[in-house]
Amino acid sequence: MPLMYLAGWAVSAGVLAALLLIIRLLKYGSPLPPHTPAATDYGLLRSVSMVGDLAFAREVRERLRTNGVRATLATGPDGMVRILVFADELDHARRLINS
Repeated sequence: MPLMYLAGWAVSAGVLAALLLIIRLLKYGSPLPPHTPAATDYGLLRSVSMVGDLAFAREVRERLRTNGVRATLATGPDGMVRILVFADELDHARRLINS
């Protein structure tokens, strides 16, 4: 008999917890922060510059490639084009862009 009594309390507590979670989700939205790794995570690559024009970004990438820096482009969710290089070439790429 005591086991059934405890089982009843456990089920009641579980139902109450589920209701509280549903109410919280309806009021505040998701309890987890938005997941945006694709927006900022480029693995081994680092953003050396961000521009709004794809044609200009291609010109910058070609200038870097001409000077021996491996570079590629990525468009972010904000519409900006990022010129990406490997971390060990980041300083050299910045000097080339700023000169």
